[in-house]
Amino acid sequence: MQFPSEEELRQSFLKHARPTLWSRPGPKRRVKTALESTCSEGRADWVWAGITCNWPEGIQLNTAELLQQPACSRILGALKPRSVRRESLLHARSGVALPTFRRWLEELINAGLVRDLGDGRYVLGPQFAMPQIEICSFEFKLDNWKRAFYQAKRYRTFSHRVFVVMPVKAVQRVNGALEHFRRFNVGLIAHDTDGRFQRILPSVKREPISRTCFIRALGLLLNQDEVGLAIC
Repeated sequence: MQFPSEEELRQSFLKHARPTLWSRPGPKRRVKTALESTCSEGRADWVWAGITCNWPEGIQLNTAELLQQPACSRILGALKPRSVRRESLLHARSGVALPTFRRWLEELINAGLVRDLGDGRYVLGPQFAMPQIEICSFEFKLDNWKRAFYQAKRYRTFSHRVFVVMPVKAVQRVNGALEHFRRFNVGLIAHDTDGRFQRILPSVKREPISRTCFIRALGLLLNQDEVGLAIC
């Protein structure tokens, strides 16, 4: 049998797969997931996130919308807890007009995500505490592995691991290009209609390429319902 659509492939994967397929063993983690993520230029089919503390700890839930706002995520991405940044640099990074930049900066300050040191100097605020989190993103394709690979590479901007998931017969046609997957740290998983899996290539856990996209991903995940605990 074959999957009639990519959506059927995705639903079968979500039904049968377990976190040990993509994440290393570790402590119990609270899990959130998201479909059709827009945290980067690409649109990840599925995002899985495991965190080792309660989700309200660290970044607060009521700041999720600010984290997802592009100008805000760029501002936060340019800041550090102790390294001072000038307003001119933050404005340049924000990508918006000065009045808009100052409006968003004020909201970030009011939310405690940015701390105003005076004289146009800023650092990250006390409410911006990065949680201990692992984000894994997935691209599902029935046949076109080249397109799946190209899209999955984009998800490295905000993810610690990325994977392409394809039916077993389709994966067999990728054998000659596995070096491309290894080079760019894109994992490959074969999944068939009978619910069986084979991890052809792992994805090594690495820090996301873009701090800005990672912050946007945190905002997206904060807005999702917790789906339970994962024992990896």
